[in-house]
Amino acid sequence: MYSKDIAKLAGVSRSTVSRVVNNYSNVQPETREKVNSIIKKYGYVPHAPARALAGKVSNIIGIFIANIRFINEKFRVYQNVYISPFEAAIIDYADKLGYNVLALIINDDNDFDKIRNLFNSKILSGGIFLGANNNSREIFDLIESGYKMAVIDQEKKQGRKAQNYIIVNSDNYSGAYKATKHLIDYGHTEIAHICGDMNKYSGFKRLEGYKKAMSEIKLRNRRDYIAYGDFTEESGFECAYQLLKDKIKNKITAIFSSNDTMAIGAMQALKEMKIRIPDDISIIGYDDIRMASYVSPTLTTVRSSITEMASVATGNLIDFIENDINSSRYFTIPAELVVRESTRKK
Repeated sequence: MYSKDIAKLAGVSRSTVSRVVNNYSNVQPETREKVNSIIKKYGYVPHAPARALAGKVSNIIGIFIANIRFINEKFRVYQNVYISPFEAAIIDYADKLGYNVLALIINDDNDFDKIRNLFNSKILSGGIFLGANNNSREIFDLIESGYKMAVIDQEKKQGRKAQNYIIVNSDNYSGAYKATKHLIDYGHTEIAHICGDMNKYSGFKRLEGYKKAMSEIKLRNRRDYIAYGDFTEESGFECAYQLLKDKIKNKITAIFSSNDTMAIGAMQALKEMKIRIPDDISIIGYDDIRMASYVSPTLTTVRSSITEMASVATGNLIDFIENDINSSRYFTIPAELVVRESTRKK
């Protein structure tokens, strides 16, 4: 019996059943008593031991950190200032909903078999992918096998066979447009872009947003003003050198970096080249990671709440599990400009 059956018998919503099960305070006493009476009568227990005995799923979800290039130190999870807080937020929100979390790093295709085995043995009831390439065949093979998944940073695709997944994105295009437009509004016309990993949805959507803002007011999209990074600090450092090593031949006065981590790397490169921020070059990032407000000068950026993305993914995944939902849901988390010290009017 699923929570939707309890809800039907009690004449309440599924979310009310979930609140009763998780002992939330915002439930009327008579409603709580009615739901608990039906739960007791039908022996509905949502936690892992009872589910396992009934041949049903557990109260454990997985976090699958995908496409981490394990052989290279700069791609290790503990080096990633974006993935780590995202993972912590998922764990925290899942705990509030009565679920535990198992984390697995995906280093190669064999690790997808490990995930499949965890589902087949009913250890996991659902999973959330972080850091996956766009349109990963391996992920959608798992989804099409019937496993319930949420995927962060993934393109919405029509016509897929699978119906039991959730996609949560930052508003990458709009956020990148806002970042570039901020520089334009400050009088900059020679604006460079440090791209993220172009295998990632956020990588190419943020490039599109940059190009849109530049073309909208007929500013040039120069190829030599675009450098391709990989979302790491090291690549931001290298891209900044690539863009500005021959400063005499270009007129770059501003840089939009596809994430804060690369922006911080670029800032270090600029300092080594004796280029002043923001006096000589304005720079803006994306994500508003914790370090963005601590670097000097503090980093102007685009905020798209990690906490909100984590809660939306986790809450909807658990809803899919609790109520045996087989459909697709798509969410876009708004992007907000945060102006600090690293940008100035030209």
